Amino acid sequence: MNVKFSFDEAMVKRWGFMLEGVHQTIKNLFAAHNFPCVSEGDGLSFADKGHGDDFAVMWDIILSLLHSDWFVECAASCIWLDEDGEEDILAQVGKVQEQGV
Repeated sequence: MNVKFSFDEAMVKRWGFMLEGVHQTIKNLFAAHNFPCVSEGDGLSFADKGHGDDFAVMWDIILSLLHSDWFVECAASCIWLDEDGEEDILAQVGKVQEQGV
C-alpha cells in the first residue's frame, strides 16, 4: 500500500503556509506511526510497513486530513495505490465530510 500527496503551492501560500511546512506536517502524521516517506520532492509518498493494521491506521490519517479544510483546499492530489489499483482520494471529500466518516 502506498499513498501519494501533492499540493497546490499557490493555494498553500493563500492559506498563509509554506510548502515545506505542509510537507513536514504530513510527514509528521505518518512518522508518528512509523510509516516511511518513500518519495519526496514535488510530492510526498508513504508506504505501509507490512503489518496487519497498516491499512486502518493509514486510512485514519487520511480521513483526518480530509476533515481539515486547509488540506482539502491545498491538496492538488491524494492517490491511494494498492494491489487493487489506484484511487483518487480527493474525489471522496464530499462523501467523507457529508457522512462525518
